[in-house]
Amino acid sequence: MDVTNNTIEKLLSDESFLAWYFKTDPLATEKWNKSIASDPVQRKLVDEAVQVLQNITIKEQPVDVQRLKNAEARLMNATVDIDGHQSLPPVVSIRPQKYKWWAVAAIIFLTSLGVWQYYSHTSGKLILQTAYGETRQSVLPDGSQVMLNANTTLNYRNWREGSDREVWVKGEAFFHVKKTAQKTKFIVHTGNFDVVVTGTQFNVISRNNKNNVLLKEGSVTVQHNGQQLNMKPGDYIEFNNTGIQKKAINNAPVLAWTEHKFMFDNTPMKEVASLVTELYGIKVTLADDSCAAGTISGIILNDNLDVFVQAVDALPEYEVIKLEDEILIRKK
Repeated sequence: MDVTNNTIEKLLSDESFLAWYFKTDPLATEKWNKSIASDPVQRKLVDEAVQVLQNITIKEQPVDVQRLKNAEARLMNATVDIDGHQSLPPVVSIRPQKYKWWAVAAIIFLTSLGVWQYYSHTSGKLILQTAYGETRQSVLPDGSQVMLNANTTLNYRNWREGSDREVWVKGEAFFHVKKTAQKTKFIVHTGNFDVVVTGTQFNVISRNNKNNVLLKEGSVTVQHNGQQLNMKPGDYIEFNNTGIQKKAINNAPVLAWTEHKFMFDNTPMKEVASLVTELYGIKVTLADDSCAAGTISGIILNDNLDVFVQAVDALPEYEVIKLEDEILIRKK
């Protein structure tokens, strides 16, 4: 039984996942529990799918045959275009006696999901999102490229030609913005500041207590409550209680994630623990104050939690214990 799915839609159409959720198959329950315990990315998707299912009120009761026949007739009619011609041949005929009640519920839900996605698209609101432990590269409607770090959400709307291109970021993203013939602005909104550009490459973080911008190429303007700072390549701007300000830092560790790496340079273990929790969605506990005050230096691949754990455990100073839903780090 393959229990690997990379989207909520696939989860909700997976019979073994539904059997696990509704507790109708002990084998499916056992295998999904093991998958969730060992894979933080899968666990995040499962949690989101469970939330969706919990928002749907479906009681376990006999499925009314006539209601299903009526629903089937409506679905068939929906395939007829405005000229009265059938646009698609019928693919599946709903036969109630062959479906378990929870499978019927899933079919009804997926039909509703398709309608929701249609209205979400036509309203102009679009979303890109990554799970824990996942990075993703995408091309935006204007040809601009964006790479999302783990646990990141990017919202935007359909852009009309000649208008500003606006996106909203929660998490971390690296942009390569394409210039337009009209030289329209590309604006990145975070919870604390806006980044205004026309064509450039830059990194933005807007996550918990981290809010900063690193410019790799081109020029951008960072705005906050009337305050405005212009950036040139190599500049780094950070938001804090006093507003936005430039800081001198080593830029390489900031961009290391775009090459699927962590780059640590005397980085406090407390900061490392917070980073792992943000990106992998797993709790990291430091055994004591001496461990929290310790530092780490080196380059570690960040596209696999187990590889990261093994790399830290191989250091002479630290011991790492990976539990079911927690990582414990302590001094050797």
